Formats: sequence, C-alpha cells, structure tokens
Amino acid sequence: MTAFHPFPRLPWEVRARIWELTIEPRTVEVNIEYERTAITDDMRARFNLALDTPTCISVLRLRSSTAVPAPLQTCREARIHLTEIVGSFGFYRKAFHQLPATPNNGKEMPPQRGLRLEIGLGLEPRYVWVNFEIDMISIDQSMFTFFEPYYQDIKRLKFARECDEWFVRCESRDLRNFANVREVHVVCLDDLDCWQGAEEYCFPSSCSMENVLLIDGKTGKTETHSKNNARWDEIRGVSYRQDGARIHFDTGVPFVPWLPPGWFEGQEEWDDYYGDW
Repeated sequence: MTAFHPFPRLPWEVRARIWELTIEPRTVEVNIEYERTAITDDMRARFNLALDTPTCISVLRLRSSTAVPAPLQTCREARIHLTEIVGSFGFYRKAFHQLPATPNNGKEMPPQRGLRLEIGLGLEPRYVWVNFEIDMISIDQSMFTFFEPYYQDIKRLKFARECDEWFVRCESRDLRNFANVREVHVVCLDDLDCWQGAEEYCFPSSCSMENVLLIDGKTGKTETHSKNNARWDEIRGVSYRQDGARIHFDTGVPFVPWLPPGWFEGQEEWDDYYGDW
C-alpha cells in the first residue's frame, strides 16, 4: 500500500504517534571552520565602509551535507508536531547556528544586507535540524570549542583526529566537556594502535569504553576501544613471556624480576618471595 487515504480521519493522538514512529537515527554532518575573507577597496566604496574597517575578516562557516529529516518534509502537521518544544523536550530542533562575521578586532561586522551577501553570509543564520537523543553528530576535524553551546545536548559524537601531542594535551580537555555523551566514534587519521590506552585522558566519563568505536581513516576497519586495549594486552603478554617474564599466580599480570620496582601490579607479593629491590 503506497497511500493510506483515511489517515486524516484518524484521531490526533494516533496520527501524532505515527509521526513519532517515522523518526530514525541519522548521522548529521556538521563542519564549522573559520575562513578569512578580504575586504576590497571596491567593497568599501559600494557599502560606504569606514576607513578603519579591517582589510580582512574571519567568517565562521557552517557546512552540512545532511538533508532536512524526511518527516519534517512530509506535511505541515508532522513538521509542527515533531519540532514543538514542550517544556524541555522536543524531537527536532534547530542547532549549530552560524555565527556572524567578525573582523580582526573581534567586533561584529555591521549587519548590512548587501555586505553579508557579498561575503557569502545569509541574512539569517544557517542551522541544522537535529534530534540530539538519537542523531550521531559528525564534526570531522572541526574544533570542539565551536560546539560549546551544545556540550550538554550531544549524546552521540563522531570526530576525526590524530592521537598526537596537541590532541592529548589540549583538545582532549575540550572533548571531556561533552558531559552527557553516551557514544563516541573516532575516525583515526593515524592508526588504530595509536589510540591504545587513550581512555585514561581523552574520553568523557559519561561514555563507557564499550561505546567508543575506533575507525581506521584509511582502511575503514573498526574496533571498539575495549577490544583495542585487550588486543594490545595480549600482544604485550606474549612479548613479556618471550623475554622471560613470569605470570603472577594471583593477579595474572606478567612481571620480570630485573625491571625496576613499581612497574607491575603485584610487586608486594614478589618482594615477599625475593626480598626488597
């Protein structure tokens, strides 16, 4: 059946529930980045800009290839119901509004209609329809701080990074600000093995390591973070045994007598047998 003509005659409660059942999880692509745009002499003359107007401004661009959710394009009734905010709850909402252009001195550009169109900004901020409860927000390499207004809203997050010193020391602190995220997908631009042990300093505490998926940016291979750690534990165990390590009878942790103290769990038991280092 391609059409159900009696649908408008159904009770409102039934129709509303049907619209709600059409909602499906999506991956919402959101890319936000700064672009520098030059202010030419011709633009100064045409828009009567002051002489002290900067020669270059930074424009925050919002780009998304994700279409408007299908239910919102069906009819007016569905759109109104699925975008209505009751209290603090709603299915879809406008998010990630593009910020205005700012010159080098940090002040907002004058809201001249022609000038905004000239530098590629619309008269109204761009936005994306999002259902934060089920949609995966894919930000690629956009800075985490661009999403600060939505730190508490995003539940599923996908991003692309290298596990380098900049990420570990700086960006990981911003990542942990996503306080309510439940699922994280990481497109590893370096290698899956580089992310071994990253849970100690990278991911929000609200997200279980079982829900962290690592994706090889080159091959597309996927592996949960827990399995990645387990695989490396096994590799290290084999290496330790080949080097003459022994497995502690109680903890199951390999240890080597000639290594410095404190590097393994179970040192106390070893000291009981062989004395102090």
